[in-house]
Amino acid sequence: MIQEILVEERALGRRLSEEVLRRAEAQGLPVRVIPSYKEYPFPFRPWPELLDWGKRRLFLLRYSGRFFRPCPGTLRYLCCGYRIFHFGEGCPLDCSYCILQAYFNRPGLKLWANLWEEGWPELEAALREARLRVRLLRLGTGEFADSLALEPLCGVAEELARRFVEIEAPAVLEFKTKVALSEEGLSRLPANPRIILAWSLNTERMSREEERGAASLSARLASAAQAARRGFSVAFHFDPLILFPEAPEAYLSVVDRIFEAVPAERIVWISLGALRFIPDLKEIAEERFPETRILCGEFITGLDGKRRYFRPLRTGIFRLLYRRIREHAPEVCVYLCMESPEVWQEAFGFHPAEKGGLSSMLDEAARRVCGL
Repeated sequence: MIQEILVEERALGRRLSEEVLRRAEAQGLPVRVIPSYKEYPFPFRPWPELLDWGKRRLFLLRYSGRFFRPCPGTLRYLCCGYRIFHFGEGCPLDCSYCILQAYFNRPGLKLWANLWEEGWPELEAALREARLRVRLLRLGTGEFADSLALEPLCGVAEELARRFVEIEAPAVLEFKTKVALSEEGLSRLPANPRIILAWSLNTERMSREEERGAASLSARLASAAQAARRGFSVAFHFDPLILFPEAPEAYLSVVDRIFEAVPAERIVWISLGALRFIPDLKEIAEERFPETRILCGEFITGLDGKRRYFRPLRTGIFRLLYRRIREHAPEVCVYLCMESPEVWQEAFGFHPAEKGGLSSMLDEAARRVCGL
């Protein structure tokens, strides 16, 4: 999907840059050196068109912010204490509901060329501190970019996983993705239960109509089955759950297929989150995806300013899926993403405070499945 790679002058010579350029040469991709991303002459086009342009261009940049940081949740709803290793921004996949369309204000896929020289020491220090304090650390890379979509071109997950397992810390590393992994791709990652390969899932219809470039549901589940057989831990994220007339039956079918593909004892957690979006996303998404209808329903404004389904609609689909998951696997951790204690109570019959808090629930699940 990448047509061109653009490298900042100050990104040259960095380890990640060298790796990407080596792989780009092998794949016959053109490379250009630019003075800086900030001064790059982007095409003079409306933002939706610039997004399309940027999906096909990868920039290698020197990053000056924090690499290791908290997940960008909100205090308005329950957060899980997740931490992220920020390796880049943007995704070559193209989902109609993706918040990144309205979240960033400059186009292009971006990888931080100084990831290993300046980013890894931040994470390494956190891992060593966790080991000293015997405090579980849950971290991942899939908040501002798909964890694995650019892997054939950058090898970030492969290198990160290798470094991660070499430090015996009470920590798990989750890679969230919508791509399918080949046997060769899986073999490049260290098959360690502390490595969690997690797939975002949707129904066959939503995957086909709203997730451009992503693997089919069958391919994602097949990859998850291979990962479990190899010794990885596995997780699944139903986020966003999208309501349409056949949604209840369709999502229940996906739950059934999960447990046909992957043994319950290899699943660390399953998250549920209903479609939500910042107001600016609607206009952008509907211009880029004129056929989509998922943002045309009735929504209310949540405490975080995002548009959400009415609460009874959210709790209804949450309750339905939770009960089906429990029929298959009474012990698998199931949690809600960005919801209030009241919604937890209505959907699940309890709220996290009764179990020590959401962070404690997920920590316990990681210890049990990942062998910590």
